[in-house]
Amino acid sequence: MTNKVGNQQMLREINVSTLLHMIFEHGPISRVELSRKTKLSPTTVSVLIEELIREQLVHETGMAGKGVGRKMTLLNIRADGGYVIGVDISSSPAHCVLLDLNGQLVASQSLESVRGQDQIRTSLVKQLQQFIHKQRIPHELIRRIGISLPGRLDETQSIVISSKYLQLEQFPMRQALEQELSIPVLLTNDLDAAGFAERFSGAAKNEHTIIFLLIGQGTGAGLVLNGEIYHGSSGAAGRTTHLSPYCTPILAERLRANHPEEFGSMSPEATVHAFMDLVLAGVQPFSDQGELIIRDIADYCGKMLEMLNPQKMILGGWITDNAAFFNRLVHAIHEADHSPYGDTPIVVFHWKEYGSALGAAMLGLHEIFKKKTVQ
Repeated sequence: MTNKVGNQQMLREINVSTLLHMIFEHGPISRVELSRKTKLSPTTVSVLIEELIREQLVHETGMAGKGVGRKMTLLNIRADGGYVIGVDISSSPAHCVLLDLNGQLVASQSLESVRGQDQIRTSLVKQLQQFIHKQRIPHELIRRIGISLPGRLDETQSIVISSKYLQLEQFPMRQALEQELSIPVLLTNDLDAAGFAERFSGAAKNEHTIIFLLIGQGTGAGLVLNGEIYHGSSGAAGRTTHLSPYCTPILAERLRANHPEEFGSMSPEATVHAFMDLVLAGVQPFSDQGELIIRDIADYCGKMLEMLNPQKMILGGWITDNAAFFNRLVHAIHEADHSPYGDTPIVVFHWKEYGSALGAAMLGLHEIFKKKTVQ
């Protein structure tokens, strides 16, 4: 008897998730069309839709049909039926965004950066509670909180195995935050989140397979394969150690040490930008140095394109700050890509510094509206 009840409950959850996913992807849509697309009976669809309307996740938005025939009521996700928060703690300041259930940006703000377990349990929690209170949204309408962070997560995306930037080792972060906030929490790597944001509503909208490569304060790649973030067997996919010498602080330090007369008093960001200007102006020895950097990055990217054959590659960081430098890099990548499928589109990331926070929030939406399957 217990197994039967459990199986019925599981089937109901699968059917509800199927309907929510279909409405999220194809709404506004009628009950008749939902039944046709999902292969669920009209009675099942009607019963479950009424439940979703009572739960304020779905609402009726109008009528469809022309002429004297019977018109059909259309359904859509109720935007104010819930909200998701995305937080990126990989930068200083940290960034926080609030999206409604249609994925529209409702609010955003900067947060104080946090380091270590104690600050995450106290300062981060307090700042999130204040952010929620400021929006005057009932606590129960915050459906998910996505946290984007730099570092390695376990295969369940629950424990921070290691994050040098956040000074964390083997920290059960998801459990700690859920206990303090009483809201479901998702953890994701910052580059994975940024890549997901680009696919959801940025430079790779509606694409299902992309590579997002960032060279900035650090370096790494976010991989989206067939619509899902790919973490790797041990959560370490996307490491790009070979490109570490080109991270902003490392490259700038090397340039200032070798050419103090040119870069000695500049910030790391200004040093790299000045270096790009000298490369493009043909000033030696910077022109040759820049060409070597471009060729090395391009060779690495070309191999990634050959191996994964994505629909699009998205680049971010200092390599995109100067249009002429970026265009030269793109040309070199296409030369290095020897796959027979033609040139893969290579574009600049759309969401910039808020990409990882938005991606974390969008992962929350994805979790709410994805189809459930039998485990």
